[in-house]
Amino acid sequence: MRSSGILLIFIALIVTGCFNQPSNGEDKFTTTINEQEDVINSHGMIVKNLKKLDAFIQNKAGKQRVVHYTIEGDPIFNDLKYTDQGIEMRHDNSEDTFGSPQVTTYTCQNLVRNETDKLLSYTLTGCEGEQAKIELLQIPFDVTKQDKFEFVLKYGVNQKNEMNTIEKKLVKDLQNGEVVEVSDFGLSEQERGQIYKEMVLANYLDEKELSTECNRKPAVSYDLSVEINSGERHYQWTECQNTEDDGQMTELAQAIIKIVQAGSIYKQLPEVKGHYE
Repeated sequence: MRSSGILLIFIALIVTGCFNQPSNGEDKFTTTINEQEDVINSHGMIVKNLKKLDAFIQNKAGKQRVVHYTIEGDPIFNDLKYTDQGIEMRHDNSEDTFGSPQVTTYTCQNLVRNETDKLLSYTLTGCEGEQAKIELLQIPFDVTKQDKFEFVLKYGVNQKNEMNTIEKKLVKDLQNGEVVEVSDFGLSEQERGQIYKEMVLANYLDEKELSTECNRKPAVSYDLSVEINSGERHYQWTECQNTEDDGQMTELAQAIIKIVQAGSIYKQLPEVKGHYE
C-alpha cells in the first residue's frame, strides 16, 4: 500500500507539471515593456516604434505588442501574432487601476492600415464574435483641433535659412554672402496640416536625444522651435546624425522644407547664386 501511494503521488506530480509548464517560452506573457520593440502609444500624441507595426503588417508573420497608456499612466497590452486562423490578439487591461481587469483573446483576419490627411488608423477586421472590427491604434493629426500651432525652422550652413510662421518671415540663403527675406510669409491650411502631420508622425513632443557635434565643414545644422497650444518645444541638431533621433528630426526638417519650397511664395525667390566649400 505504501509503494502504491508513492507511485500515485509521483504520477500526480508529473501530470501537474505537464499542465503548468508552457509548451515553449514564446507563449509566456509578461508585463515588462520593451522600449525598443513594443509599439508604445501615449494618447495618440506620442507613438514609439510605429514602424514595427508596419513591418508586422507587411511581413504577415511573427508577433508584435502594442501598449496603450491610460490617462492615469497605466499600461494596456495588446499582443498580436499570426496563426493559421489569422491574427490573434490578446487584450489585457489587468494593469488598469481604474478599469475592470480582464484578459480577452480575439481572432481576426486582417490588420488594415489607413492614412488620411487627418488620421492614421490601424484596424483589425474580420474578427470573430460581436465585434467585426477592432480599432487597435489611432493617431490623429488634425491641426484645426489645435488652439495654436506655429513654428520656426532655421537650417543650413550657419542656419541662414529661416521659415518662421510666428513672425511671418521667410529667409533664403543665396550662398554668396546675400540673403533674401519675405516679411509677409504665411502657409495655407493645407500646408499647415501637412507640416503638423509630419511633426506628429516624427513624435515631436517626445524627449529627443540630439547632438550638435559635427566634424564636417561646412556643416548643415538645424534649429526648430514649435509652439503648440500653451506649450513649447525646442530642438537643435546637425546633419551628422550621431543619434537615431538626429536622423528622424533631419527627415522631419527636410519634409517641412519640401512643403514650403513647393509653395508659391518660395518659388518667387531668387535662385541660389553660390555654394559653400
